[in-house]
Formats: sequence, structure tokens, C-alpha cells
Amino acid sequence: MFVPLLPPVLDLFANPSAARRPYRAPLATLFAAALLATTAGCAGGLDDPERFTGGGSSSCAPGTTASSVLQQQCFACHSTETKASGGNLDLQASGLPGRLYTTNSSCNQAPLADSSNPSQSFFLKKLAPSPGCGAQMPLGGSLSAADTACLTEWLVAGKPGSP
Repeated sequence: MFVPLLPPVLDLFANPSAARRPYRAPLATLFAAALLATTAGCAGGLDDPERFTGGGSSSCAPGTTASSVLQQQCFACHSTETKASGGNLDLQASGLPGRLYTTNSSCNQAPLADSSNPSQSFFLKKLAPSPGCGAQMPLGGSLSAADTACLTEWLVAGKPGSP
């Protein structure tokens, strides 16, 4: 009874790659299905942090993020290219909001963000009608209450950890 199995077993040892060939297609299909199953339904990525931080309960208006508010309302004067006209403050370069905690205002030399009380940061006071130093931002206008709340939530949530 074992004699008929002996030649195929010996053939396996003689040419192992030939023995695996019939299994390549099913294994490749199984691998592809597993890969598809693990990536399907992944709405968002690391470039979409709101997906991982519960963006649904945000103070931002629907379809708005702190990044979009900064881009639309602040980059005209405070981007990497235009920072010279905006008090040398670059809100476009990477590292925000953490960089705000280490940058001082050109107006009063106070840190733009207060690590002990982020909601009272000078950056946010500049959005109010009477910021205490300099003019209200953005120049010539003001942010909506929703945009101000969105930036406040963003700065408070972005407070860097203690060293």
C-alpha cells in the first residue's frame, strides 16, 4: 500500500520546486485576498489624523479643519514664502502647533502658545478684537466663531507633552 506513494515522495526530494508549482496559484490568490481584506475599508490614513482622533465631535464647521482655516485665512501673510510680511511668523512649515510653543511674538516677545494654559495663548488672543498687542488677525477682518473655535481646539489638542 505504501509502495505507490514512494515514487512521488522520491520525486519531491529530487525536484522540490516542481512539487510546489501546483500550489503557487492558490497561495498567490490567498495572499492577495488577505492583503485586500486587511486594506479594504480603511477610510483615511496618517495624513487624515481626524479619522483617528474622533473628528466627528470637532468644533470645526463640517468640511473644515484647522489646516484649512490656516491656509485660507493666514497663509497670505504667514506662509513660508510670505512670512517676512507677517511678523516673520511661518504657519505653513512643518511642526505646528508644537513650534508655536517655542516661538515668541515679534510684538511683545511673549511665547505664541502657553504650554501651561494653551487656551490662553497669545496666538489665540490675536484672533480677538483687542489682542493687547498689535492688530487683530487676520488683518482687515476677523474669523468666524466656528473658525476661531476650530483653531482653539487644534492648539489645545496639539499641546506637546512635557519633556
